[in-house]
Amino acid sequence: MAQPLMLILQVWLEASPEPVGYFVKGDDGDLSFTYNAQWLADPSCHALSLSLPLSEEAFGDVPVRAWFGNLLHENDQLEATMARYGIERSDIAGLLEHLGADCPGAVSVLGLDRPPVKRPGTLSEDYDPLDEGTLRDIVERLATGKLLPDEMRDPSPVAGVRRKISLAALPDGRFALPKNGTGAPTTHILKLPDRQNLKEARDEAFLTDLAARCGFEVGTCIADEIGEHDVLLINRFDRLIDSDKVYRLHVEDFAQASGLPSDLKYERRGEAGRRFDAPKIGAILAATDQPALARNTFLKMTLFNLLLGNNDNHAKNNGLILAHGGSVQLAPFYDLTPVLMGGDYTDELAFNVGAASHFDAITAEDLIAFTAAIGIPASGALALLKAAAGELIDQIEELSESFPREMAALDRLFGHTAAHINDILGLERALRERDAHVTKGGGWSLS
Repeated sequence: MAQPLMLILQVWLEASPEPVGYFVKGDDGDLSFTYNAQWLADPSCHALSLSLPLSEEAFGDVPVRAWFGNLLHENDQLEATMARYGIERSDIAGLLEHLGADCPGAVSVLGLDRPPVKRPGTLSEDYDPLDEGTLRDIVERLATGKLLPDEMRDPSPVAGVRRKISLAALPDGRFALPKNGTGAPTTHILKLPDRQNLKEARDEAFLTDLAARCGFEVGTCIADEIGEHDVLLINRFDRLIDSDKVYRLHVEDFAQASGLPSDLKYERRGEAGRRFDAPKIGAILAATDQPALARNTFLKMTLFNLLLGNNDNHAKNNGLILAHGGSVQLAPFYDLTPVLMGGDYTDELAFNVGAASHFDAITAEDLIAFTAAIGIPASGALALLKAAAGELIDQIEELSESFPREMAALDRLFGHTAAHINDILGLERALRERDAHVTKGGGWSLS
């Protein structure tokens, strides 16, 4: 069999005047990444990833394959590229040679002969507004699986299995697409729910709003209808709008920060030392600008997810913002969906809490062990847990009295989870009586 040919690609960020570095597929098929010396010489430079820290030395195949592999999305564009050029799914460099201009966020991966393609946008100049009929046509095509016309091709593909398109919101309230050749960023994601769970958009918008009302920083989203279809409009947290200008922020998810491929985004898929687990999370939080604040925030969000049935908070549903000068901040929480209301998800947790892989198995000792594993001193873990869990239960219990009728299943679920946390931590919080939250045999939740 013929050996793969060497391929060298440039890696750019939106704001970089020179390539950040070089992504290389060697003659043997192994991948490597080396930072550009000019990037390293800039005092305001920052690492591409926690798993690829600034260094003059080249990074080898394992971390590079994991990080760059996470830039590829399982979507029609990927499938079409594989078929058209006869490229295997494992040939990450070969795929990025064709798809690297459309990487998520501020990153682009381009051939040596290609100029940078991503630039800040000017809202008053760089966008073509969409009329109502065109927007309805886009949603109809997404809903029915029809391809978008070439001039409507998503200019900023986003990760995930749901049907989505990226749009820009103009100051006058209209939506728009970036003009061809501008490299301008979008500001919002328009997402359609799963065909098997058409209430998903409403559920995600509700849970995101509930998290915001509990004091969390979240990417705002609104559930709406366009034509005959439910949609979810998500304000992108990886954008900065300054007056008339729009900038991309460099973001990576916890899989990339951990050096893990997307296949290992759940703890159950990995092995000791190479899996998304509490110690791995702790190492990521320790690298942020304010580790203590990041740890406390992540603990509270974990409790929120446990209380509201979002056990799909895997490595790709948590992120970091990396900025000039080496700043690393925990991203706002996103993809907050009460998946246990859908009936088609396992009740196994995305990552274990202590020794527990399922919510009902969690004990106080498990919560304390998890708290210690993410870096919070054990001496104050129980007091912190009681304070955080008690406050959340009180807030959600108060808010739950005004839940709409269609959220009755979520209210029952919270009654069950809150009672369990209340019991194991000895919180003695008052909870009103609810109908039982019922699950099917085999660990599947009913709405």
